Amino acid sequence: MDHFPQPEAPDLTLQLPRDLYYHLIHTLRASLPPSPINTPEDEARRDNAAIARVTSMLPANAHEATLAAQFVAADAQAHDCMRLARKYPADETLILQCTAQSANMMRQSRGALALLLRVQAARQKREADSAAIQTAAWTEHCAIGLMADALGRPNAPIAEPPPPPEPEPEPGPDDRFATLSEADQYAILYPRRAALIRQHGGLPPGCDFGPPDPGLERDIATGTSPILRALDTQAEAAVPA
Repeated sequence: MDHFPQPEAPDLTLQLPRDLYYHLIHTLRASLPPSPINTPEDEARRDNAAIARVTSMLPANAHEATLAAQFVAADAQAHDCMRLARKYPADETLILQCTAQSANMMRQSRGALALLLRVQAARQKREADSAAIQTAAWTEHCAIGLMADALGRPNAPIAEPPPPPEPEPEPGPDDRFATLSEADQYAILYPRRAALIRQHGGLPPGCDFGPPDPGLERDIATGTSPILRALDTQAEAAVPA
């Protein structure tokens, strides 16, 4: 009897986003007021508009997508309550009730939008830290596996957590020297020459060494880096009282 290998369990981290948006859009459709014109074409336009509004808020994960959908649903309900208030102008009680409900749903929609913006700001701050984003991804992966296991559903095996990022090596002496300005490099290589140039504001009289380029000479004479200023301090200390 032939034995065929069993297919590998699907990785839920790849399947969940599709399932999330499938459930999200159908839940949102059920929460929206009916389209103004009760035709399949107009209903499709209403659904397309809802999708456009959700995606325009750039949700990057399940939490953000849910908040965006809540905003769209509450905002649509606020407008529908206002529509009903206008539809029955002779019913003062209904007008007051619909207007109050519209204002309440408008507050709900603004609250969802404000929370969404705060959640996105926190995510963007976290994404700026490579270690924090790796930790968040690992936590999400573990949560998916544990909940899938609780439902008796297979999931891709949980891998070992990613190693922490390697720290940037400390720059060696040669690396530090390469980052210095040309004037500072000259002062380190030729401290006596640089000190004389600074003392005289240029080449000293009877210069006994090859002059640097005019631009470099000016930078040495007028520079204010700690390395160049240290030459001034040493020169002052060498002058007898």
